[in-house]
Amino acid sequence: MEAKLTARLDAACSEEVLVTGVQVLECKYGENAWQAPAALYKKMGVADDPLAIHNFNVIAGSAPSYNNLCDIDRMLQTVTHVKAALGNVDVAVAVKHGNACGASFGVERMNLIHKMVSGDTRAIFGGLVMTTFPIDQKLAEELIHYRSATGRRLLDGIVAPSFTSNAIESFARKGGKCRLLVNTILGDLSAGDINQEPRFRQVRGGFLKQPNYTYVLNINDPCVERFGYIDSAQEGDLILAWAVGSTSNSNTITLVKDVRLIGNGVGQQDRVGCCELAIKRARDAGHNTNGAVAYSDSFFPFPDGPEVLAKAGIEAILASSGSVKDEEVKEACAKHGVALLMIPDAVGRGFYNH
Repeated sequence: MEAKLTARLDAACSEEVLVTGVQVLECKYGENAWQAPAALYKKMGVADDPLAIHNFNVIAGSAPSYNNLCDIDRMLQTVTHVKAALGNVDVAVAVKHGNACGASFGVERMNLIHKMVSGDTRAIFGGLVMTTFPIDQKLAEELIHYRSATGRRLLDGIVAPSFTSNAIESFARKGGKCRLLVNTILGDLSAGDINQEPRFRQVRGGFLKQPNYTYVLNINDPCVERFGYIDSAQEGDLILAWAVGSTSNSNTITLVKDVRLIGNGVGQQDRVGCCELAIKRARDAGHNTNGAVAYSDSFFPFPDGPEVLAKAGIEAILASSGSVKDEEVKEACAKHGVALLMIPDAVGRGFYNH
């Protein structure tokens, strides 16, 4: 089945966009059971991307759902940004409804699984996981059982470079409800693997087009202003918080502590609400927010957001600059002994899926 989409802009513009695709997978239904038919289409007439969603091969379980595919696309954005910023480390990310609920990076894989799973043991239930390393039986058992109050953690899917045969057996669920997807490229990601394709979004009567989110944080870039002392461990935590927060639904405040995502306050209509939600999610998951770091996907319009974070024990904040209240934000952070990093909003704002 082939689908075509053509857009001709008004006379003041000359660009014409033609997107042609061929169906490669049929979903049982879309976001809801009554939204059928639904399918995945592969773009035609362009070079094949080895990380394109249709190049993730299902090796066990049923075909992924529409929602599964959306979550896999989002996890891929997060994982590629972590790798681009940090280089030669392993990464594990868990997603629920499009937003990361667990994430960590490092070199000791079992520890990564523990930190990722325990980010939010409640939210990960029924979610999906992506790793940049192969999954063997020991790692599979930890994914299923570590800190699971129900005895067995139910996951909708796991995406990895490969699985051992006994790991595949461990993940098996009745009805094939745990999908295992493989793409060997995940084990060898580099900065060049960030998606460069334009992003389209359907609106009534047409669609929007914009460049993809390709910004990669360099915490030592001269444009990043520093106010207060931040050690190397906090720098790593802030990079993880940025990669998660900038690929989560805006507005977002993301909390990380000891290389573990502990709270992701996403999709809020005001920045204080994001702060409060991130803190609540962290505490609900049993985490102590004292000593954590925070990322804000844009500037603070008032100092009330940093005040809320400081009262929760946050020690360092990464945000953009560009608010008329920037000086008051700096003063609030200094007053509470909170280190502050600021990127110009025009350079590093992290709005995503607005």
